[in-house]
Amino acid sequence: MSGNDTSQALAESIKKLRTSQKMTQSGLASKAQLSTSFISQLERGNTDVTFSTLTRLCAALGTTIGHLFPADQPSGRIVRFDEYRHLDYNGVDKYVLTREEMADVDVCLFDFPPGSSTGTRVPPGVDRTELWICLTEYLGIDIGSDVHFLKAGDSFDFASDRTNTVYNPGPNSSRALLVIKNHKK
Repeated sequence: MSGNDTSQALAESIKKLRTSQKMTQSGLASKAQLSTSFISQLERGNTDVTFSTLTRLCAALGTTIGHLFPADQPSGRIVRFDEYRHLDYNGVDKYVLTREEMADVDVCLFDFPPGSSTGTRVPPGVDRTELWICLTEYLGIDIGSDVHFLKAGDSFDFASDRTNTVYNPGPNSSRALLVIKNHKK
């Protein structure tokens, strides 16, 4: 990060913390014993800050200096197919593609042999939505008495609050992707 990028990141962190606490610039200035115009300039990235001033700002915001500087984020992480967590789900191969850190979403790849099924799936007791995407061949999804058939490229989403069964109704192996969105209560 260049010096200018660091100043801008610091400015954004201070403003975000201040506004998340529903504090005005004037309120922060008063708590940190600084001027409101200084806080305004700082949040726009138009001024530098000394260590002692930064320490006062952190005390006023109830945080640490380290928290104000975001860590460099990697551009991404590759997870190879042989690293996926594999589960045998009633004879259906289930591969969990997402990492544990991604708590609000799960992505799973399913390989359905001909005529195979997940079996009856009961509601998990958590508020979530499922999105099934048929990648190859066909996929059947029964929810209660409703029957849905998908062909390659089709998708179907539903709330996971009803008993359901997902299966391969065709004579060939099929592949499907499941995206689960966990909702916070």
